[in-house]
Amino acid sequence: MPIDIIIPVFNEEEILQEKRVYYNSLKQWARIYFVDGGSSDRTVAIARKYGDIVLSNKGRAVQKNRGAYESKSEYLCFLHVDSYITEHALKQAQAFLAKGNSVGCFSMKIEDRKLIFRLYERVVNWRAGALGVFDGDLGLFIKREAFEQLGGFDKLPIMDDVAFGQKIKRSSSMKLHVLTEDIQVSSRKWYKQGFIKTFFLYSLAYIQLWTGIKFFK
Repeated sequence: MPIDIIIPVFNEEEILQEKRVYYNSLKQWARIYFVDGGSSDRTVAIARKYGDIVLSNKGRAVQKNRGAYESKSEYLCFLHVDSYITEHALKQAQAFLAKGNSVGCFSMKIEDRKLIFRLYERVVNWRAGALGVFDGDLGLFIKREAFEQLGGFDKLPIMDDVAFGQKIKRSSSMKLHVLTEDIQVSSRKWYKQGFIKTFFLYSLAYIQLWTGIKFFK
């Protein structure tokens, strides 16, 4: 059974243009649903070249849930717009689900040579496999039945991926499997705000998830 790819977008004209060769290839491997949260640039016009457009209220969790609802396949794959997978990785995810497994993710590889990113990758990949702490940059592939059983993504302003990972961990019938196939992740967000500031914001986001203290709305 083919797998549907769901990608939430909001004002992503630049990255869609930059990675047009990749997206032209990706559309040959799977059906793509770009879920737009009200972009004011040319995101929708460009994304339409590569896949189906789904209009949604803004919010990554809301957009991903909307994309899952509109998609047709029993196998779902959630990706960020600046994450990239190979055809082989996608086929491995599809085969993994076809074998009766419920949910998994890829191994993150950041597109940057700096040592700090190698260390960050190792931490993120390790905690996913050892602790079941799921980061959205890892990509998520899941059977629709399992996705619906878990109630989809919680409508949180941030950290909905981590919260979803917690639901997987609490489930008695599911376990998050981390495949060795890479998912390439852009380093743009780290350079846009700086590594220290980005890491600090991530830390605040985790504190908000764990304690309920509102840093982000």
